[in-house]
Amino acid sequence: MRLRLVHSLSLALLSAVVVSVVAMGGFTAWNLRQGFAAYVQSRDVQRLESFVRVVIEALDAGGDAGVLTEGRTPMRSLVDEVLRREGLRGPPRDGPPRDGPFRDGPPRDGPPRDGPPRDGPPGAGPPRDGRPPPGAGRRLPEDAFAARVVLLDPAGRLLLGRPLAQGPLPFVDRSVRWRGEVVAIARLRPVGGSPEANDLDFLRSQYLGIVGVAAALVLVAIGAAVWLARRWTSPLAEVQAATARIARGELSVRLPTTRDDEIGDVMRNVDAMAEALQRMEGARRRWVADIAHELRTPLSGLRGEVEAMLDGVRPLTTAAIGSLREEVLRLGALVDDLHLLAMSDLNAMPCRWAEADAIDLMREAQRRFETRAQTAGLVLSLDAPAGPAAVRWDPARIAQLLSNLLENAVRYTDAPGRIELAVRADAQRVRIRIDDTAPGVSPADLPRLFEPLWRADVSRARHAGGSGLGLAICEAIVRAHEGEISAARSPQGGLRIDVVLPRRPGRAAE
Repeated sequence: MRLRLVHSLSLALLSAVVVSVVAMGGFTAWNLRQGFAAYVQSRDVQRLESFVRVVIEALDAGGDAGVLTEGRTPMRSLVDEVLRREGLRGPPRDGPPRDGPFRDGPPRDGPPRDGPPRDGPPGAGPPRDGRPPPGAGRRLPEDAFAARVVLLDPAGRLLLGRPLAQGPLPFVDRSVRWRGEVVAIARLRPVGGSPEANDLDFLRSQYLGIVGVAAALVLVAIGAAVWLARRWTSPLAEVQAATARIARGELSVRLPTTRDDEIGDVMRNVDAMAEALQRMEGARRRWVADIAHELRTPLSGLRGEVEAMLDGVRPLTTAAIGSLREEVLRLGALVDDLHLLAMSDLNAMPCRWAEADAIDLMREAQRRFETRAQTAGLVLSLDAPAGPAAVRWDPARIAQLLSNLLENAVRYTDAPGRIELAVRADAQRVRIRIDDTAPGVSPADLPRLFEPLWRADVSRARHAGGSGLGLAICEAIVRAHEGEISAARSPQGGLRIDVVLPRRPGRAAE
């Protein structure tokens, strides 16, 4: 079964998003764990330093180094004070918080405000009602701060805490300096691979959050992939249907072109292609009709002449044979012109390149048509530079070009009138211009002048003669010489034809 484009595109987009989300989620989780481990170790070091400050405050309160014994200062009270300062423990149960470095002991300076002084360092005291303090006898978790910190004397002997087992990371030591001497060493076993329970809960919540966000992103990606795939494929489906109809010959098909992206460009190109094909089909049909009409006219004349001779209506004389010859020549010229246009459409018109003088070609064309123009009541003038203009053209094709242009001007210019032939040459190009007087061509008809078998309907009509192929042949000759030809309204009131030809076309060097 063929996989549709919408499904392929959706799967591709979804796969890319899922891979990206999984990769980003995995990297975020790994980075969070690594960063959190570094944060936990940094926090442990800060707690150890806070523990050292609490020990120094206990020494200040006790007045001698002997206070650092389990009997006078329980390890738990020191750790509780550290955690209390971090906000992880509440105030002591035997009353509201008091002033001083320990909130359950006397201030460092002056007598206690709420009662007589107690013996021992801050945080020490007899159990209430003879009961052990809360938490006594309970085994601390291995990852708890209290289970990972001890106080040693300068010689490394244990003062407070439980002996530490070597963990995956080396111990962290901080010296306890009191009155200028190192009286103890605070040692911490850093957290290795297993963080504390609260930390595990935090990491677990973060991982669940990452999974939830990733799942939400995947769901959003599914919706976006389906929407985007449909947005991209629906116009392509319209293009597919339109091109199928065009292939069946329905050239009037047009697509909505409201999009501004590349798909919209494709749709506009399909519309332009259909319009061009429609024009070509119309031109083909018109060509067939026009060619049939143009061929029927001389053939009808020939048939009429022959039938008249066969019926004895017209005698077989030299004049009759001459009339038949004229019709045959007209028919042959029409067929030759059609063949020439067909060859130029199939490929470049064949040319025989030779060195020539553009100015001489213009003067020769003027001489050929000067008498013809005078007979028609027209004045033919030539405006050309004095010096030569060396070119590499097909002289025969250029002579045919000038003959067709001048024939068109003489045939469709009312007497009395003027025809002006001008030529200018520079280092690269030769510019030829032909202006004639009224009648002119309407602006709407100018773009169609070079279409085969087309004639203007009013001034330059069929009654003037000609096959309607002259200007089309001129365009083919100019195109074969890699030049340009255009038509415009002449300031003289008639038609202006501009021809620009390179002095040495690229094909001439072949």
